[in-house]
Amino acid sequence: MVPPSNIFATTAHNMGLTKLLLPLLLVIANSAFGNQLSSKAVIQDSSQTASQKSSQQKSPINLYRANYSAKFSGLNIQAVQKLEEIEPGVYRESLSAKNFIGKVNEQSTFSLTPDQQLSPSKYSYNRSVFGRDRSEVQNFDWQNSLVHYKKDDSAKVELALETGYLDMITHRLQLRRDLSAGKQVFSYPVISRGKLKQYDYRVVSKQILETAIGPLNTVKVERITDDDKKKVSVWLACDWDYLIVKLAQSKGKDSHYLELLNAVINDKRITPLAKTDEKQL
Repeated sequence: MVPPSNIFATTAHNMGLTKLLLPLLLVIANSAFGNQLSSKAVIQDSSQTASQKSSQQKSPINLYRANYSAKFSGLNIQAVQKLEEIEPGVYRESLSAKNFIGKVNEQSTFSLTPDQQLSPSKYSYNRSVFGRDRSEVQNFDWQNSLVHYKKDDSAKVELALETGYLDMITHRLQLRRDLSAGKQVFSYPVISRGKLKQYDYRVVSKQILETAIGPLNTVKVERITDDDKKKVSVWLACDWDYLIVKLAQSKGKDSHYLELLNAVINDKRITPLAKTDEKQL
């Protein structure tokens, strides 16, 4: 199986807070314009994706749609993220939010290599806040081993591309896949905002977490950084494909929180632990 995200910040100041899940956090930060989506609507929309209609075979990538609430700089907001198969073997994971302040749309298109590794082909980020627009596009040219990056109307930037490079969204997905494989420490080369960066994480603990859905088995992961003032923790659902359940980040006096409201994975709605299963891990 990591998109602040950029999760994984709505202004230049906020974007410096963390790189963990930056795409989702970017959505959250700007989704003071959050869309109110009911649990029922989430389930109906998820069950009607083209990929789920067109194939009865299990996809090697688990498809989902999730609804989140968050508190960012004192604002209660919502964000939606989903992963769908847009054509056989081609996937798109996206994050979006909007309201009267503005809107954000971030997405990554990718496929799997013959050895089942994530291979991004295009990443885009578009934001409009208080009438100020910003857009970024990264095209992964694997044939020529280049990444073509463009921000707004600026000139294109080219970076060398090597096997294993990911974008902000696909590196979160890879983190989930690696957790499923039993790994405890993680490190990913990520192309973010036209630069190559390294993202490192570690498993901290396992615990039952109370959520809007009910109690869920989770694993807590922290990002490893050199900045002692920056703390980022993520809880992911062990029984539900390691979907993000909760995020807490802080730097100095700034703090931000994200929590799962509801989600559907492969046509199955996430449900809480039964009472008999509620034991501390």
